[in-house]
Amino acid sequence: MYLSTKLSSQKSKNFSVDFNEGAESFGEKLLQSLDYLDFKARSITNAVEAYKTVEKIVGEQQKFKLFQKLFPEEWEKSKTSLFKTGFYENYSERTGELFQLISKNMFPLTGGWTEDAEMEFESIFIFSLNLDLCCEEIHYESLRVSYLATLLIFSQDEEIWDYFTTHYKLEAKDFPEIRVRSHENIWKLEKTGRQGLYIDIFEIVDHSTGNPWLDTVNCRNDEWFDWNENTLNYLAESFSEAKDLLDKTCVLDEIFEADPRGTLLEMITFWNEGYIKDEKKGAASKS
Repeated sequence: MYLSTKLSSQKSKNFSVDFNEGAESFGEKLLQSLDYLDFKARSITNAVEAYKTVEKIVGEQQKFKLFQKLFPEEWEKSKTSLFKTGFYENYSERTGELFQLISKNMFPLTGGWTEDAEMEFESIFIFSLNLDLCCEEIHYESLRVSYLATLLIFSQDEEIWDYFTTHYKLEAKDFPEIRVRSHENIWKLEKTGRQGLYIDIFEIVDHSTGNPWLDTVNCRNDEWFDWNENTLNYLAESFSEAKDLLDKTCVLDEIFEADPRGTLLEMITFWNEGYIKDEKKGAASKS
């Protein structure tokens, strides 16, 4: 209770906060906020609550600085309040504006399950762009065919074979047995041509791309990101890269639809043997 004792022992003084939105500069408003922080800390007798209050106010000031740095033009034009509570009851209107700008220009921070007025954003949680194979109920009809074909290779699930038999007339007995583990050479190959597309989709389904937006498992997500410029830029860049990779692998859907039997056979052979026959032959002739 040291903090509580120390705060309560300070001499009281007349205190007023100018919440005037027309203050000349952010610096003046920041000083007002710091005065307000001092006032709030001294007016709370419980040390834990005092700490929480100070932490909250300091955290919001840090977000203001990020707003200024990342969106300077929007900051200068903003009419939202630095003090009034916005849609999110734990944050000011100005901080809520920052959240919306991040979602619009960098990566999805708000929307869906985060549209809750009581939501707290003291750490950043990202929601995976990938399928959560751990906990989600999987509906095969809603999956891209290249993703489903890869899921078949990873799991050898009889229900997926039934799906391919119904929709593409492909039966397990007409294909090589799928090995439980991929050939070790796969992960050492260059991502070129069709083999590059196959490696990409294998890594996406395996959640081993190295990209947080594709590797995160939502039901067991224990990775929360801090509020700082480097982290925000990293999440924005990796989000863009994740979308590009997903768009790139859409080509496989077109390849599959054009030749379902040949493409699935090639994917299984590549998984089992570690090469694509045509590409291996071409490489040999070049050498």
